[in-house]
Amino acid sequence: MMQSRGVTIAIQVASMILFALISAAAPGYMLLFFIIYFAIIMLITSKMAMGGLKKVEQMKGSPIFKEENATTVMASDTLLIQEVKEQFKSPMLMMILSFAFVLIIPPVYWSYISPYIENLIKQSTTNEFVVRFIVFLAFYVFMIAVLYLPRTLIMRGIKQKKQLYYPRVYAIYKEGVVIEGRLLEYSRDMCYKVNSKRRFVEIHGDKLPFIVRLYTLETSKLADRLYEVGLRECRA
Repeated sequence: MMQSRGVTIAIQVASMILFALISAAAPGYMLLFFIIYFAIIMLITSKMAMGGLKKVEQMKGSPIFKEENATTVMASDTLLIQEVKEQFKSPMLMMILSFAFVLIIPPVYWSYISPYIENLIKQSTTNEFVVRFIVFLAFYVFMIAVLYLPRTLIMRGIKQKKQLYYPRVYAIYKEGVVIEGRLLEYSRDMCYKVNSKRRFVEIHGDKLPFIVRLYTLETSKLADRLYEVGLRECRA
């Protein structure tokens, strides 16, 4: 987790420096760069989100547990709808607040903060490129710092830190769980939680970007099969 956070911070720092360099050297290409950059980030993010699931054509042997009626069981869980709403409400609220801040931050920065920073820099150097670079770098740092505040406040209020992944069809094999054509391989950090009342078993893992919730009428049997393949019940 610490390594992942370190990589994220390194990417953010490198991105800000790159943004500042392009803004200072070739501002006319900034919009094109933003489009390409965010397209690449979205592609990488989507691949990382599904990183724990590999496409699989055919598994060796027969499944030790199979559920093809999870949708019906899911429909009986009255709390699921509220969880799904909460799951989508936080990202939507974060997006709305971020959009509002993006509209407010640039006018505030360029009107009140950048003149002060520019005058301060010119006391040390008269190189126009260096001045523009530092002014733009300070702008991106200021924007990320301000946007971090609403994100932190929203994340603190979220009960479910990870997104829920609740497949309609799945099968348990000795090698892993096949979920809608993809294989989730077992790892040592994985464990399971049983909720017999709501009729599901959840698979948790530190490296998983989501919580896999497996709905079934046979929760005890499913838990036993997961135990057989090496998973243990989560402590908390």
